[in-house]
Formats: sequence, structure tokens, C-alpha cells
Amino acid sequence: MKKKLFVYGLTALAVSNSFAQEEKAEWKTHGELSYVKTSGNSDTETFATKIETNWKKTVNRFLGKGEFLYGKTNNKENTNKLYLLGRWERLLNERLFGFVQGDYLRDKFSGYNYKTVWSAGLGYDIIKTEKHILKGLASLGYTFSDYKDGKNKDYTTGSAEFDYRWKIRENLTFKQLLRYDTNLEDTNVYFIKSDSSLAVKINAHFSMGIGYKVAYQNKPPSANIEKTDTTFLTSLIVDF
Repeated sequence: MKKKLFVYGLTALAVSNSFAQEEKAEWKTHGELSYVKTSGNSDTETFATKIETNWKKTVNRFLGKGEFLYGKTNNKENTNKLYLLGRWERLLNERLFGFVQGDYLRDKFSGYNYKTVWSAGLGYDIIKTEKHILKGLASLGYTFSDYKDGKNKDYTTGSAEFDYRWKIRENLTFKQLLRYDTNLEDTNVYFIKSDSSLAVKINAHFSMGIGYKVAYQNKPPSANIEKTDTTFLTSLIVDF
């Protein structure tokens, strides 16, 4: 617990001191909402929401993200997942930046009461054009895990991530996020996350989108848990 509080305190102090030196900047917020209900031979209900906020000014950038997915089949819960992320970036030159990041995952059907990762690293804006944006990040951190079976495990983590955005047309955008996390003390424990989406703008604030997510864990907490989770969703998107 003392180690957690120390990490949290250093992160908060670094971010607050840096933000204090910046002029006021506007926040941009992106929200998605999905709901599906079917009845007949099988009764299913799925609800998903995602909210993402960005802050950018001169040398400081901040990204906050929250995702929630809930599902039932024949009135029996089969999905319950919450994911939160916060990342502060500070530009070191035109393309290179340092960052600190915190992740939180609660996913009872994948075997976790919670899993949280605190990390720091370097990133690079590989491509920055009007149509294409590609960002690469690499970090080292520490993972705290609490499993549904009552066990827990903490370990040093290494992560790599690529974040790509393609503005195909003025009203059509494709996004792809690919992330890899591994336990540096046991490299057989690793996680791969892919998030693909396509959005079509309706007007200045609203869009319709489709998304496909893949979450893979090579060594689940217990043998009866599947290694791969996939999710396909259509969503109403709001940007403001």
C-alpha cells in the first residue's frame, strides 16, 4: 500500500506542477453509446459506453479515457467490464515526448477483481499529417493484480503501443490502437489489445460508428477462462 501511495503521489505532483505552467486550454470530449436488445429464441441485452477527453497546450497533453461494457443472456449476466486510463504527456521536442500513465481494469469474467498498471516512458509522433497520425509509445511500470479466486500478484511490466488515425474523407475516419503488455518477471504472462473503429460524421457533433475490439491474455488467472475476448459494436458518437 505504501508503494502505491508513493507512486500515486509522485504522479499527481508532476502533473500538477507542469499544468500550473501552462496557459488555459480547452478540453475536447468524445463519447460513444451502444445498446442492443434481442428477444425470441434467445434474450440478449448489451450496453456499452465510452468517453474520452483530451487537453493540449504547447508542451503538455493529457488523455483521459473510460469504457464500460455490460451484457446479459436469458437474464444471466455474462459481461461486466470497466476500464479507465489517464495519461499525461510532455513534449521534449517537436515529436518526442515523455509520459506517465495509470490504467485500471475490472473484469470479473476474465478473472480479475481489478488490475491496475502505473507506468512511465517515452513516445514519438511518427507521422503527423492532415490525413495520417501515428504515435508510438514504450514504457516500464508496475502492475497490481487481484484475482477473482482470492489470489493476487504484483510484477514489473513492459508495454508497447501504436495509435493510428486515418482521415479517409472529410466525414470518414478510421482508428486503430494496438497495445502489448508483458510481465518482465515471467514473459509467458502477456496481454494484447486491439481496438479498431470507423466513424461517419452526420454533422459537426454527431457521428455513427462501428468498432471491433480484441483482448487476449496468454495466461489467464484460471484454466476455465478463455484467452480471447472479442466485441463488435455499433455506436452513436458525440464530439464536443
